[in-house]
Amino acid sequence: MRTSLEQRFAGRTLGVATMHGKERVIGPPLMKVLPLAGYRTILNVDTDRFGTFSGEVQRTTDPLTAAIAKAKHGAEVSGMDLVIASEGSFGPYPLAPFLSCNEEFLLLFDARDGSTYACKHLSLETVFGGERCTSLSQVTAFAQRMKFPEHGLVMRPKEKWETGDALEKGIHDTHRLFSVAEELISIHGCVWVETDMRAMANPTRMQVIAETAERFAAELASTCPQCGMFHFRITDARSGLPCELCGWPTKSTKWYIRECAQCQHRIEEPRPDGKSHEDPQHCDHCNP
Repeated sequence: MRTSLEQRFAGRTLGVATMHGKERVIGPPLMKVLPLAGYRTILNVDTDRFGTFSGEVQRTTDPLTAAIAKAKHGAEVSGMDLVIASEGSFGPYPLAPFLSCNEEFLLLFDARDGSTYACKHLSLETVFGGERCTSLSQVTAFAQRMKFPEHGLVMRPKEKWETGDALEKGIHDTHRLFSVAEELISIHGCVWVETDMRAMANPTRMQVIAETAERFAAELASTCPQCGMFHFRITDARSGLPCELCGWPTKSTKWYIRECAQCQHRIEEPRPDGKSHEDPQHCDHCNP
């Protein structure tokens, strides 16, 4: 008897809707667990239409909705009926706002019946930032902190891009960095420099996408113990991890909830990393 995974995916080709090289970290993990015939990047797809990190196209939806739109656009452009897309966002980590975090979504769209399968992963491993600079020495210092030249940079006259403003992306060499900086400083008195958050320009983000794909593959391969449906996934988390100093419940996750979309069976499971206590710095009792 064929499993639910085989019934859904056997012999099909996966299209990856990306302009930024993500297929090389998304395709292989899914190929390991899904009975696919193969995967390929979708040509002529325009994922930038749904928003760009550099600001010339504003994202008007939440990340998950944007990922769904990208996947459906990929299906329309290619005629493929199985498409995956990703969307990322960056900002302060909720539990420690002084830290930056990267939230990545992967969305698998099956055009045969409109089904969608999603995975979210949040990571504190990120090279992300921006700074207004008025001298080459400031530009150089910022670039060094942002692990340039391995991580690309974006430059423009000011923090918020406006129509008609100069915009340089994908800066990976010192000569171009200084040339663009000198020109913008001479004209505007300053330059805004920020990390290029496109996956192919930011190795740290690409690694987080790879981790998300590994997690997604594991979740897709996980089956419901009650009905046997694939994608028995984590849908919620429960806080309360005790402080290692005082034992007080913290806001950190203690349990995860897995739920089946087909029969709604739910189970509670401990953290996969085995962590049983939280550092006192994250405790509202010890560090109010």
